[in-house]
Amino acid sequence: MMAGTSMGWPSPVLRLFKSNITDMFRNETYIEMTSAESSWVVSIIELGNLVTPIPIGFLVDYVGRKPCLLTTGPLYIISWLLVIFTKHVYVLYVVRFMQGLAMGIVFTVAPMYIGEISGAKCRGALSTFFIGMLNTGILLEYTVGPYVDYDTLAYVSLVIPVVFLMTFIWMPESPYFLIMKGRDVDARKSLFWLRGGRESSKDKINLELSNIKQDVEREMKLSDDFMDIISTPANRRSLLIVQIVAVADVISGMSAVLPYASSTFARTEGSLITPDECTLLLGILVFLSTFPTAFLVDRTGRRPLLLVSCFGSGISQLIAGTYYLLSENYTVDLSKFNWIPLISITCFAVIYSIGLGPLVPTLQGEFFPSNTRGLAGGVTTITLTVISFLVMKMYQVICDHYGVYLNFYIYSLGCIICGVLVYFIIPESKGKTFAQIQEELNKHIAHKSKLKEQRKQNKINRNNEKADNNNVTKCKIEA
Repeated sequence: MMAGTSMGWPSPVLRLFKSNITDMFRNETYIEMTSAESSWVVSIIELGNLVTPIPIGFLVDYVGRKPCLLTTGPLYIISWLLVIFTKHVYVLYVVRFMQGLAMGIVFTVAPMYIGEISGAKCRGALSTFFIGMLNTGILLEYTVGPYVDYDTLAYVSLVIPVVFLMTFIWMPESPYFLIMKGRDVDARKSLFWLRGGRESSKDKINLELSNIKQDVEREMKLSDDFMDIISTPANRRSLLIVQIVAVADVISGMSAVLPYASSTFARTEGSLITPDECTLLLGILVFLSTFPTAFLVDRTGRRPLLLVSCFGSGISQLIAGTYYLLSENYTVDLSKFNWIPLISITCFAVIYSIGLGPLVPTLQGEFFPSNTRGLAGGVTTITLTVISFLVMKMYQVICDHYGVYLNFYIYSLGCIICGVLVYFIIPESKGKTFAQIQEELNKHIAHKSKLKEQRKQNKINRNNEKADNNNVTKCKIEA
């Protein structure tokens, strides 16, 4: 939720970032900046997000998941205090960079922590609540932002990290981490608390703890070197699977659509509701869409939701792009169709939220083995960060030089391409333990290797047969 507030904050306050301060109301707080500077305020959060994933990926296996997550609270608190007590564009650069540092920790460690404390049957549903709380933070900014002043919004945002520190400090450490450190007694206490603390479930808890210990011991026999994330075919396949979904998540355009929502809807002439109301509706739909996903992810599986999300998002973005292309470049009367941008963009947000949005942390927590989970999670966060930074930074540039329609066309093409990759590459992981997922990946690699050897042997046999036939023919000719 802390990350969500920092992601949603630019949309309601972007109107206060002006190069011409005469446009402002007297009773409003404003910060003078150019269009280019405001685009940096929106996107520089991703530069901070680029710094922490790899270091925290190493650190998380030494100090634990819980301490790493706790460090994000002070970072967010300091950043919102700076927003309240300073009003300068360069300070906002620092604020957004600090929030990016915290986001890098959250997106690397939180999926790992959630995956490790969850049971196999409910891991998908619990992992989707990570995005659900992220969307709650975004919705909070969209709901409160248009109706309060600049400082009040910052105070509201400040409450979230304070509450986080006061509550999360009482949460247990991951039993996987405790087993990795040989703290079996603490791991049993942690798992007992996480499973409800009922005496009647002690046998099940002991069995689960035994399975966790076997998984960790087997995986920790491997090295924890950085290159280990690509050292085996199964690890390379795991990394590829998660990176494809991460790219699909960002290339869909959601990271730019949300912060620029108000300014994008303002381009629609004759709309029945204001841009801020459109943005609020968008935030509500994104938030509400998370709950059906929590129900569906462990019933329908990951693959169907990803496929529907990729192709559905691509179609929605294509429709929005076509409307803005006609609106900005042709003298076409679209007054009867001014509902199209709102419907298509909100449809995109809903379809995105049932698959691409919530399933990246789910797959990130499922496909990586214990010895590489932290590092591979860091790599995934960097993938998300780099592409998200480019998408956010280029959104305004493309709008200024070509038109907003081109953004939507790029997002549409990216969604469709990623949908094809999902169909051919990503396996189902519904209801499987970490050990079963790794076993399936290894079986897949072994099967492919066997097929490759068979094709190679068949080719050798054909060449030998061809050579024998040539020899026979040659002998007949000589005879």
